[in-house]
Amino acid sequence: MCLKNDGLDSSYYVSASEMFNDPLYKSSKAELKLMTNMDKYLTVENNIREGMIMTSYRYAKVNNLQYSDYEFSKLNFWIMFKDMNALYLASDAKIDYTLEVNLKILVYLYDYFADYSLAPEKQIVPEE
Repeated sequence: MCLKNDGLDSSYYVSASEMFNDPLYKSSKAELKLMTNMDKYLTVENNIREGMIMTSYRYAKVNNLQYSDYEFSKLNFWIMFKDMNALYLASDAKIDYTLEVNLKILVYLYDYFADYSLAPEKQIVPEE
Protein backbone atom coordinates (compact mmCIF):
# COMPACT_ATOMS: atom_id res chain seq x y z
CA MET A 1 0.00 0.00 0.00
CA CYS A 2 2.80 2.44 0.87
CA LEU A 3 4.66 1.48 -2.31
CA LYS A 4 1.56 1.85 -4.48
CA ASN A 5 0.21 5.08 -2.92
CA ASP A 6 3.37 6.90 -1.81
CA GLY A 7 6.27 5.23 -3.60
CA LEU A 8 7.77 4.11 -0.26
CA ASP A 9 9.05 0.53 0.03
CA SER A 10 8.08 -0.98 3.41
CA SER A 11 11.06 -3.36 3.34
CA TYR A 12 13.34 -0.39 4.14
CA TYR A 13 11.69 0.22 7.52
CA VAL A 14 12.42 -1.49 10.83
CA SER A 15 9.10 -0.79 12.57
CA ALA A 16 5.53 0.01 11.58
CA SER A 17 5.58 3.35 13.40
CA GLU A 18 8.67 4.37 11.44
CA MET A 19 7.05 3.22 8.19
CA PHE A 20 3.83 5.18 8.76
CA ASN A 21 5.54 8.49 9.58
CA ASP A 22 7.08 8.99 6.13
CA PRO A 23 3.78 8.89 4.19
CA LEU A 24 2.38 11.45 6.66
CA TYR A 25 5.31 13.78 6.01
CA LYS A 26 5.07 13.21 2.27
CA SER A 27 1.30 13.77 2.04
CA SER A 28 1.37 16.88 4.26
CA LYS A 29 3.71 18.61 1.77
CA ALA A 30 5.39 20.24 4.79
CA GLU A 31 8.82 21.66 4.07
CA LEU A 32 11.36 20.00 6.32
CA LYS A 33 14.54 22.01 6.73
CA LEU A 34 17.96 20.40 6.97
CA MET A 35 19.53 20.77 10.41
CA THR A 36 22.96 22.33 10.01
CA ASN A 37 23.71 23.06 13.68
CA MET A 38 25.39 19.97 15.17
CA ASP A 39 24.34 20.81 18.76
CA LYS A 40 20.69 21.05 17.75
CA TYR A 41 20.96 17.83 15.75
CA LEU A 42 22.49 15.92 18.68
CA THR A 43 19.84 17.25 21.07
CA VAL A 44 17.12 15.82 18.84
CA GLU A 45 18.99 12.60 18.03
CA ASN A 46 19.78 11.83 21.68
CA ASN A 47 16.15 12.30 22.73
CA ILE A 48 14.42 10.14 20.13
CA ARG A 49 12.30 7.52 21.84
CA GLU A 50 10.96 4.71 19.69
CA GLY A 51 8.55 1.98 20.51
CA MET A 52 6.18 1.80 23.44
CA ILE A 53 6.60 4.44 26.12
CA MET A 54 4.67 3.41 29.18
CA THR A 55 4.58 2.89 32.88
CA SER A 56 2.72 -0.17 34.01
CA TYR A 57 2.35 -2.80 36.67
CA ARG A 58 3.33 -6.41 35.94
CA TYR A 59 -0.12 -7.69 36.96
CA ALA A 60 -3.54 -6.11 37.24
CA LYS A 61 -6.99 -7.64 37.62
CA VAL A 62 -10.23 -5.93 36.69
CA ASN A 63 -13.24 -5.83 38.96
CA ASN A 64 -16.27 -4.15 37.41
CA LEU A 65 -19.80 -5.03 36.33
CA GLN A 66 -18.72 -5.95 32.78
CA TYR A 67 -16.39 -8.67 34.11
CA SER A 68 -17.78 -12.18 34.65
CA ASP A 69 -16.00 -12.67 38.01
CA TYR A 70 -17.18 -9.35 39.49
CA GLU A 71 -16.91 -9.26 43.28
CA PHE A 72 -19.34 -6.81 44.91
CA SER A 73 -17.32 -6.72 48.13
CA LYS A 74 -14.25 -5.23 46.37
CA LEU A 75 -13.70 -1.81 44.80
CA ASN A 76 -14.40 -1.37 41.09
CA PHE A 77 -11.24 -1.53 38.98
CA TRP A 78 -10.64 -1.05 35.24
CA ILE A 79 -7.57 -1.50 33.08
CA MET A 80 -7.07 1.41 30.71
CA PHE A 81 -4.48 2.42 28.16
CA LYS A 82 -4.25 6.14 27.47
CA ASP A 83 -2.10 7.77 24.83
CA MET A 84 -0.57 10.58 26.87
CA ASN A 85 2.35 11.54 24.61
CA ALA A 86 2.80 15.06 23.25
CA LEU A 87 -0.29 16.48 24.96
CA TYR A 88 1.41 19.86 25.29
CA LEU A 89 1.67 20.46 21.51
CA ALA A 90 -0.77 22.70 19.69
CA SER A 91 -1.74 21.18 16.35
CA ASP A 92 -1.81 24.58 14.63
CA ALA A 93 1.46 25.93 16.11
CA LYS A 94 3.87 27.65 13.72
CA ILE A 95 6.93 26.84 15.90
CA ASP A 96 7.79 23.69 17.84
CA TYR A 97 10.24 23.50 20.72
CA THR A 98 12.58 20.83 22.02
CA LEU A 99 13.86 21.34 25.54
CA GLU A 100 16.75 19.61 27.22
CA VAL A 101 16.41 19.96 30.99
CA ASN A 102 17.77 18.58 34.25
CA LEU A 103 14.90 17.84 36.61
CA LYS A 104 14.97 17.63 40.37
CA ILE A 105 11.78 16.36 41.95
CA LEU A 106 11.06 16.88 45.62
CA VAL A 107 10.90 13.61 47.54
CA TYR A 108 7.30 14.12 48.68
CA LEU A 109 6.19 14.25 44.99
CA TYR A 110 7.66 10.84 44.04
CA ASP A 111 4.43 8.95 44.71
CA TYR A 112 2.38 11.55 42.83
CA PHE A 113 4.37 10.92 39.63
CA ALA A 114 4.90 7.18 40.14
CA ASP A 115 2.33 6.03 37.55
CA TYR A 116 3.41 8.37 34.76
CA SER A 117 6.91 9.70 34.94
CA LEU A 118 7.76 13.29 34.04
CA ALA A 119 10.78 12.39 31.93
CA PRO A 120 10.67 8.84 30.58
CA GLU A 121 13.99 7.20 29.84
CA LYS A 122 14.88 4.43 27.46
CA GLN A 123 15.38 1.30 29.57
CA ILE A 124 14.35 -2.30 29.95
CA VAL A 125 13.22 -3.33 33.42
CA PRO A 126 14.69 -6.74 34.36
CA GLU A 127 12.20 -9.49 35.20
CA GLU A 128 13.47 -9.90 38.77
